[in-house]
Amino acid sequence: MAKEVDLYPLRAAPPGQYLSGGVSYPRGYVFSDGSVAPLFKHGVLSALEIGEIAQGTALSIAQRYGGQRLLVVVILEGGRCFGEMVIEELAALQKEYALHYEVATIQIRSYGQGSQAARHKVLQPLRDPLGREIRDCAGFDGVLLVDDLIDGGATLAWLIGDYLPLLSAKVVGVYTMLEKERQRSRAIDELLAGHLVWTGKRVSDEWLVGYGLDLALPGGADGSTLHLFRQALPGGIYAFNEQIEQRLTAECQLNPQSVIQQLGVYLSSR
Repeated sequence: MAKEVDLYPLRAAPPGQYLSGGVSYPRGYVFSDGSVAPLFKHGVLSALEIGEIAQGTALSIAQRYGGQRLLVVVILEGGRCFGEMVIEELAALQKEYALHYEVATIQIRSYGQGSQAARHKVLQPLRDPLGREIRDCAGFDGVLLVDDLIDGGATLAWLIGDYLPLLSAKVVGVYTMLEKERQRSRAIDELLAGHLVWTGKRVSDEWLVGYGLDLALPGGADGSTLHLFRQALPGGIYAFNEQIEQRLTAECQLNPQSVIQQLGVYLSSR
């Protein structure tokens, strides 16, 4: 009888270490008082499913927009991992579907909670792969936005309704890996309904990590931020154990080196 494959080796139990490719991934954190708490509750989306979603996303784009000149915009940092997978799949379909596209990235920071009105700051303007700023999108038949997750939806709504029109961008589609099942404002729901073409999977309203989704912790007195779990994780995407978030935050403020030492394998350099 074939051995059952564990799709989510980092899930909450047991809280020890998982060895993959010569790298040891801790499943729990040892606090200064000696107590151990699991990092993750359960698996949400397997690496296999993520790959299938990326393939489906690329095929949807190819079938819908073949023959048109597109600007595919990956929203950083969260959308980078999924976006790179989609772009790789698009390249394989380019000839068959007469795809004509260019790739760009943009990085936004949003301030606010949930579906409430939020302020936004452009950390990196729209840029091509060579780092050149794109100031006018009028030459494209359409602009596609690729992101990891629709949560409150405020950032996507701001990009579609406020920022990109200033660049003469015609947003014709939004493609996301995940969409949370949660309440949003009527205005955001209506705007997204008019642009959302593809979402890989609807998931419960939990704190998700992996493949772009991260936990940001204050890194100490220098004001730095530690981004944990953002990269591809063994198994895929997990629900973070929110019960230890406050304890991890306090630990990171008092002794960031302990967090770095224990969870360094999960740190993102971006």
